[in-house]
Amino acid sequence: MTQSQSNTAPSFVKRDSAFTVQCRVLHALILRELKSRYGNRRLGFLWALIEPLMFISVFVAGFQLIGRSAQGGIAAPLFFVAGFCPFFMFRDVYSQVFGGTKGQQSLMMFPQVTRMDILVAKMIVTVLVSILVFIVLMVGLYCLGYDYEIEDILGAMIGVFLICAIGFGIGLVLGAITIRYEFLSSITSLFMGRPLFLTSGLFFSASMLPPKVRDIFLYNPLLHCIEYIRSSLFLSFSSRYVDLPYVIVFALVLNSFGLMLLGFFERQRK
Repeated sequence: MTQSQSNTAPSFVKRDSAFTVQCRVLHALILRELKSRYGNRRLGFLWALIEPLMFISVFVAGFQLIGRSAQGGIAAPLFFVAGFCPFFMFRDVYSQVFGGTKGQQSLMMFPQVTRMDILVAKMIVTVLVSILVFIVLMVGLYCLGYDYEIEDILGAMIGVFLICAIGFGIGLVLGAITIRYEFLSSITSLFMGRPLFLTSGLFFSASMLPPKVRDIFLYNPLLHCIEYIRSSLFLSFSSRYVDLPYVIVFALVLNSFGLMLLGFFERQRK
């Protein structure tokens, strides 16, 4: 082969698959999200631990004052950790996805980055931090003498996945709507606050409620998720009111509707 032929010979460059590129984009976004949230604020990680610890301590102290050291057949601290941690995970996933549906235009200038990449990265960071907080609290309680044996780790993971899916779906739906109707932001924040806090089973189980009240509260899928997580974690806790098909269908419909709305309003915004 002559020198001229070798210079003009085609060169074959190995291209990364779409999946590999997507993983690299997500990895970069996750690192960026970690740095923006916690990079310059050491209290950031600590606050993720302090907030549920404060709520749990207040409720444990309150229940001890009225002579109730156990709740739902398990020690009160364990009961509250298995309720507050999943709820705060849901709340934080919702909050991050809701906020991520708007702004971030500088990242959207890169052709490889999509809105969904940004939202998924935010959710992954939130879930990882929340799970770490839960593990720290559970290990801390074990060291303090609260003995327990996790019954079904897979069931607990399914419950966590479902509660995150609901948070993601609600964030998509409400975030997409407020792209067009921004004045609804204050209304959605009110709805996502106290009503869900009071009806999601953080400091009670479904079996403790009067039948008529329970029938209303069970429309809240978060109550099903938290009951399911507690049932999976602790052998001494069981709930016959968990309806997983209802939660799964709710999450699927919510996320499908949210993706449709987000795509529609994103096209209008462009």
